[in-house]
Amino acid sequence: MDLFLLAKKPAYINLFFSILLFTAFSASAEEPLTLAETIKLATENQPLLQSLGDAANSSRQAAIAEGQLPDPKIKIGIVNLPITGSDALRFSRDDQTAVNVGISQDIIPLKKREIASKKIEAEADQFHTEQVSTARSIERDVALAWLDVFEAQRKFELYQHIMDEMTAERKVLVSRISSSTSQTSEVLKLDSRLSVTNDKRLMAQRDVRKARADLARWIGSASLRPISSELPVMNNRLNHDAALAEIEKHPLLQNAYQTEKVAQLDVDKAQADTQRNWGWEAGYGKRFADRSDMLSFQVSMDLQLNRANRQDRRTAEKLVLVEKSHKLTEDKKRELLTELENALADAEVAEARENEHLTRLIPNAEALLKIAQAAYTSGKQSLGEVWDARRSLIEIEIDHWAILTDRQRAAVKIGYLVNDDRLFKENQ
Repeated sequence: MDLFLLAKKPAYINLFFSILLFTAFSASAEEPLTLAETIKLATENQPLLQSLGDAANSSRQAAIAEGQLPDPKIKIGIVNLPITGSDALRFSRDDQTAVNVGISQDIIPLKKREIASKKIEAEADQFHTEQVSTARSIERDVALAWLDVFEAQRKFELYQHIMDEMTAERKVLVSRISSSTSQTSEVLKLDSRLSVTNDKRLMAQRDVRKARADLARWIGSASLRPISSELPVMNNRLNHDAALAEIEKHPLLQNAYQTEKVAQLDVDKAQADTQRNWGWEAGYGKRFADRSDMLSFQVSMDLQLNRANRQDRRTAEKLVLVEKSHKLTEDKKRELLTELENALADAEVAEARENEHLTRLIPNAEALLKIAQAAYTSGKQSLGEVWDARRSLIEIEIDHWAILTDRQRAAVKIGYLVNDDRLFKENQ
């Protein structure tokens, strides 16, 4: 594409359409990977989320079992069989010898079983809240990874576009050297600019590769698909106070509150454990030599002889753990509030920088390029100065792409923190 044809339209529009054309011809027949599809792929069939669901289901099964009495025990044996003397191993000689059949049952108080069951059920709910918070974190992380690929790809395409134009212009300059209409020094200067631009292109290519590797962590081989050339628009419409209020509903905090609930149920369980377990046992003894059979029945009970240093200490331990979980919840809330303040600051600055680029930097750079082109046409400036103005414009455009991406990164982070699903979907 000729440099002076590009000058007939605003450079920003020309560059935008050049990027679209480059993407259209270089992309494979595969559909471009959009942000919304990327998030869907990352959260579907995600082993990490599935494992938390399995853990929740497992705990619910355990909660049912914990609420039941222990299985009874059946006992079969021989008692008081002589093993020495003339009566050794003879069942009919000693009055106390008998074959016993019995059954025993340990009894755990109903309250203890109910609290133990509730505690495990609360652990299942904790796994569920952890699954929800992990899913939201994955949505955020994969969205940021997609934006990293998008930004790196845009930079690479722009630098490649500059390289193509500069390479074409170099051929023109080389052809003019033989006719003495161009100086060799201009070719050397252009070669230097080509080398610098190529270095930036290579760095951008490296960034694309690394960004796709990070994206592959969540969506596997789908990360190799061409990235959509459209940057989704995600605007945060919540004011500062509303955003702070939404923090209380964040899945991470809900998981922290559920952790507190589990810790409190641990206290209840420790207090319930002060109730004594007991049990009963019944047996039937078959004696020989026409002696009477024997029936036995006995009851057992735990003796809490050292309650102050055992059961009470367990309760004190669990109370300390409740306080610990409460403090961790408060710390998590502060962490989320800090992240929100940072994200809001990033969003405000990105918006201000974007406005500055649109109202001043880009129009000024375009005007300077037109002036340089006009001066070159009239013979007042060299082509190198035109390329300097051209490169300055491109660098501003690259910065502008980075700003646009930063603004969307901030929107994703805000959406993650204030539970705004719209910020994870395109064109909302």
